[in-house]
Amino acid sequence: MTLGLLSCLALFSFWSIANAEEQKTSSLSRVSSTEYSTKHHASQNEKLAPTAVQRFAEQQAVALGTANAEAHWKNAELDFYPLGPGTHSWLVQAEFEGKPIGYMIITVTEQGQVMLSEYGHGEQSPYNNELLGQALDRQHMNLKALLAGGGELHLGYALPLLAYWKVEQPNHPALYIDATNGDVLPSEFLNLLEADSKQVSASITHLSTAPSGSVDPLQLRPVFNPADNLLWITSKPVAADRAQDVIQHGEKQKIVFSAGDRNVVYGGPLPVSGYQLWHTDQEGESILYVALGGESSIQRFVPLSTLQQDGEFYIVKP
Repeated sequence: MTLGLLSCLALFSFWSIANAEEQKTSSLSRVSSTEYSTKHHASQNEKLAPTAVQRFAEQQAVALGTANAEAHWKNAELDFYPLGPGTHSWLVQAEFEGKPIGYMIITVTEQGQVMLSEYGHGEQSPYNNELLGQALDRQHMNLKALLAGGGELHLGYALPLLAYWKVEQPNHPALYIDATNGDVLPSEFLNLLEADSKQVSASITHLSTAPSGSVDPLQLRPVFNPADNLLWITSKPVAADRAQDVIQHGEKQKIVFSAGDRNVVYGGPLPVSGYQLWHTDQEGESILYVALGGESSIQRFVPLSTLQQDGEFYIVKP
């Protein structure tokens, strides 16, 4: 049975929810948008995400609201959509008075820790329905015909930053599409990635969450295209222990993040287009979320520590 559905009519513009609890991946379906009462909305969210995940999302929304009250994060309505495989991640769409104001992706680690894997401000989402339609057109596929013929469309997410669509047709290999840019992804790589993701053994009934905290105001930098000046490729990467200082204080420098062979997971190389600093109240720690993209791709805020596991930062030479 299906957990969460995206509506696919009218240029896939309406989000909807189905009534089931146990399938491990969420699917898209042709369902028209419906107005739900507050009680029904809460009931549906309980089916789609564990209580601990919902409370954690609410805490993060409040924290984001401390940084910018005008964005209305504190009063946002949160909708939860499970992301496969394994349903250890959730897309959280934030709306205020019917308008999207941002999103979060929340993930459960192998240790059972709930973490904010990424987030974004404004109307954009990492799952771009328009790009999906264009990608299917290039593959000579029609979504309505696909679903009518027994096909399925799933939302997938793989750490550290890969949001994708999985298109399944009867008697055909699965097709994987990068949700942020519409590119077709290598199926062999995604098959291995999904197999590894399904091995995650963390229990979603006993989750631990990070202490609540506050967020500093958003700091943005001019966006650019790393392909416009490729001299950064020949330069040495910024030393790991200097990366945070360069990102926070190198306002006049253009910085590129690249994960080398793993750029397919990031949609990179990507420009650094800002940052936001988070503080935990209990532990006195600070976490830097780095903004990537923003010109030809969605701007996504990701922890610096996550990015440094796979990639490095480069300063663009003038």
